[in-house]
Amino acid sequence: MNEHPLTLAVKARFKALQKTRVLAFGSSNTEHFQTGMHWFDIFEMGIRNTHGRIHHFINTGISGNTTANLLERFEDDAAFYKPHIVLITIGGNDCNPDKNISEEEFVKNLQVLYRRFANMGTAVFFQTYYSPDPDLIETVRLKNFYRYTDIVRNTASALNVGLIDHLARWELLRKAHPELYKPLMRDGFHLNSKGNMVVGIDICKFFDLKPDADEPEFWKNGLEISNLMDTLMSGK
Repeated sequence: MNEHPLTLAVKARFKALQKTRVLAFGSSNTEHFQTGMHWFDIFEMGIRNTHGRIHHFINTGISGNTTANLLERFEDDAAFYKPHIVLITIGGNDCNPDKNISEEEFVKNLQVLYRRFANMGTAVFFQTYYSPDPDLIETVRLKNFYRYTDIVRNTASALNVGLIDHLARWELLRKAHPELYKPLMRDGFHLNSKGNMVVGIDICKFFDLKPDADEPEFWKNGLEISNLMDTLMSGK
């Protein structure tokens, strides 16, 4: 499988040990609002374990945000930090009918976010979410969620930017192994620390980063589930 040139460029940057500011920009999935390790922490540990302390990680996620909110606070919470890399995870609230963000507005907002970051020279990666629990999510919002996720994928492709597609992996896990999926969820739309570990490990794999070999027990369960997802994806 051919890797996106942006992914290759980021990997090369890390290997060259260039000082790098990485921004996480999004809503509750991004905000570290609960106890325990967060996916952004795991990503940071992967860089440190693989390349040393070459990075600064900045998390400006705010629970409940939509793409419109990200644009409103862009100058203070994104441009101010002049990130070299940004991971944008958004759409879980845009798809909520109560937020009144149409699909057309969602596309436009994603495009504007991309342009603003690109104008600063930031490498942009959109992320899809993990799989929400259909037993706990209202039907209309759940259907919207999948449509808005496809919009993220299609927009990333149209803009030729990076995409880390967690949902494709998590859907296979949820359907094939619900007994492993459900213990990763805090509620219908949020991960607990175990789920965050899996997402973080998948991001580490995406950028060729390695866990700390001196702490195998810390990584064990998350790696097992991530490796199972690899197997499920290979047989897709």
